[in-house]
This record gives sequence, C-alpha cells and structure tokens, in this order.
Amino acid sequence: MKENRENKPALKYLAVLLSLVLTGCGTIGLAQESTFESAYENGKEEEPAAPAYTSVSSGVLISLNTEDKNFVIHRIKEGDDIALNYTGATVVQDQYESPLTMEQLSAGEILNVTYDSESGRVGNIGISGDAFCYEGLSKCRIDEGKGTLETGSETLHISDQTRVFSDGREIGVNEILDQDTMTIRGMGHDVSSIVIEKGHGYLYLKDADALLGGWIEVGQAVISQITQDMFLTVPEGSYQVRLTAGDVDETREVTIKRNEESVLDLGDIELTAPVNGQVSLVISPSTATVRIDDVAVNAAYPVRLSFGLHQITASADGYDTVSEYFEVTDENTRVKLTLGKAAEDTVSGNSAKEEETSAHTVTVRAPEDVEVYQDNLYMGISPVTYDKTAGTHTISLRKSGYQTKSYQIEVTDDDRDLVYSFPDLEKNTDGNTGASDTVSGNGIKTQNGSTVSGNAKTVSGNETTAR
Repeated sequence: MKENRENKPALKYLAVLLSLVLTGCGTIGLAQESTFESAYENGKEEEPAAPAYTSVSSGVLISLNTEDKNFVIHRIKEGDDIALNYTGATVVQDQYESPLTMEQLSAGEILNVTYDSESGRVGNIGISGDAFCYEGLSKCRIDEGKGTLETGSETLHISDQTRVFSDGREIGVNEILDQDTMTIRGMGHDVSSIVIEKGHGYLYLKDADALLGGWIEVGQAVISQITQDMFLTVPEGSYQVRLTAGDVDETREVTIKRNEESVLDLGDIELTAPVNGQVSLVISPSTATVRIDDVAVNAAYPVRLSFGLHQITASADGYDTVSEYFEVTDENTRVKLTLGKAAEDTVSGNSAKEEETSAHTVTVRAPEDVEVYQDNLYMGISPVTYDKTAGTHTISLRKSGYQTKSYQIEVTDDDRDLVYSFPDLEKNTDGNTGASDTVSGNGIKTQNGSTVSGNAKTVSGNETTAR
C-alpha cells in the first residue's frame, strides 16, 4: 500500500508528459486551449468588431449593382463620387422611415447614408426628407449658361454638379428638350438631379412631295406645315398622325420610342391633277409679318396656293411695308421680298434682287458630314452656317447608320456669331433598335422589311461649345 501511494505522483507526471507528446501542444497550445475553455465556459465565441458607422453624407444615387451589393453616390457637399457597399443588415428606409429594399431605389434619388469610411460598408440608407422633388415637369426653360432652370413658378439653380439621367444612364443637361417630361430633385434652390421620365424620338417624312405646304398633326404634340425632308422631334408615345393638303386628308398611326427614329413613308398617297402650287417665301428681315391674300402665313414654311394671281404684304418695325402681286403658274414658285426704308430697296414680285445678308450666323461645325435640323427644318450638311435667330431652339443631328441626337440651345440677340461643336454620333450596332423604322399605312416595319423589336438605346454626350 505504501509503495502504491509513492508511485502515484510519478504516474501522474508520466500521463501529463504523454499527453503533451501526443498532442504536440506547447506553452502556446496550452494557452490557446485555456482561452478556448474559458470562452466555452462563458457560453460564447469571440466575434470581430463591427464597423464604426461614423461617416454621414447626403448624395445623389448614380448607379446601383444589386448583384454585387454596391452603389455609387455623388456627395452633394463634397462634390465627389464615392463607391459604397451594403449587406443584408443594412437598414433602408424612405423619407417617412418606412422600410424599403435596395431594388426600390433608382438613379437620381437623394439619399442620406451612414457608413464606415475605411471599409465603405453602409449601415443605414434613407431617402432624404429635406430634399424637394417635383414630378411631371415639362416645358421647363433651362439656361445652362446662366445656370438656371425655370419651372414656370420658380427659378432654380443648376451647375456642373447637377446629374441628369435618362433610362438609368447619365446624359448632358443640353440633351433635355422642352418636350421631355422630367422629375427634378434638390436641396434649397439647387437642383441636384434631373430624371427624364418621358423622353423624345424622331419622325422623318419620306416622299412627301404631294403634301408640301400642307399640314401634319402628330396627336396634340406637334402641328406643323409640311416641308421637304421634314424631320420632327416628337415626345415618345403612340399617336394618330393626320395629314392634310388640298383634297388629301389621311390618318396614319405611329409609335415614337425614346431616341429612336421612325420614317413615315408617304409615297403611297395618290396624286390628283395639280390645281395649285407650292410657294417658297424669302423675306428680309426674317422677323417680318407676312400676309397672303390678307391671310397671315409663316414665311419659314412653303405655302400651297391655287394657280393664279395673289397679293403678298410684308411689314416689320423700322421698315417700309411692301405689298406686291405675284402669280402661281406651276407647282413651284419662289417669291422674294426685301423691306427697306428707301423705295429702291423694295423687290417687286419675283425679281432677282438679292436678299440682305443676316448680320449674324449660327455654325454647326462638328460632327462633320451629318444632316443638321433646327426646329424640325433642314439646315444642310455640317459644317453648315445659317442665319441666327434669338430664342430657344432644338438642334437635331442625323446620319444614316448612326443614332440621331438632339440638343437644346439658347440663342441671345447680341452681336456675336455662334459656333457649335457637338459630340460625334454613335454608330448603330447589330440588333440595336436605334435604326429607323418605316411607317407606311398603319404598319411599322424596318427599312429592310424585318419586324421591329427591342428597346431604345440611350447615348450620352454632354459637351457643346459656342463662341
């Protein structure tokens, strides 16, 4: 019994030593085991420290990738773009603190974001309750030079920090037309974002000779006299198009898609024996008021008149009023009148005296070799120069095989010639529905006869220069 008691300490020592050899544990292993046992005894394991959501910013949502769970905002105060990421634990709310999903957010929203500046991980995202939001606005007057946007009841400020979106992609401020319907958001009187809710497309009139001088009505959106190679900018949507000229009164149906071009083929309209002719007017100054047979006409467009004798009267402030007779004898007649303070400046009937040259001009220099239209009227192939008229104008650039683009410009009445250089047009790619659609009768088909399908493609390009 005594011997057994004396051997017990030695046996205990050997058991511990054997355990160390078998497990390979050293001092560090024992310390780790001790730590694990301590944690186990306390009922929990240690977790990594949570990010410190100490950074707060207000910004415009630029893009959102729900697959990779990241997004980009333009910070309003700092004036820069930052990329952030979110997790399933990120709290997302609207301006009333009601829960949202990330998929419910869209480009142009103004967000308040709390995040960790080191990791970029976001803790809270909320639609700003301090931002204004005006929806369904159209016919806003935007003056990029002055940095103003007039809604009709309020004048707001825009800048190079204002972000503009169409179909979720960024475009330039000068690509907004007064026909577009938009939502604007901002803080105070500063516009932070503009989202085009309803944009515009194009309607080209093909083989419209039988209707020149007549009228086209695209729903209630566009009403205009028909000219050669007419190219109309029309709000997107479906329309009934009414065409009237002489004894012709036809209705067609068209669908205008955003940034796409449709061709209205009028070559199937049967012509009757001509009983009238088209009269083109060249009046100087261009601001003159013109009446034919005591009926007011727009001298910028050709007019269709019956064969025979007619009287034209033109008047303008600071000029002598001129009244002359001219005769329409064939399908095309040209009448020129130049008003002046001296009697010898008057041009009678169809005389060949040259029109006075406009004091100032507009030149579209770039891109080269494209068709240029101003307010739906054909100006020529770029580079092209034409008379300058003050006001808000829409410049459309068109070339076969390329996507048509339009820009809105503000022309002031001053002693300057204007020169514009716009971004190059982007080529239509295979399968891109930016190509023209042909509308003949009530059908819509592509120029090669195939069926139209797919969505419009938006092209961005934000730079114009003038001097």
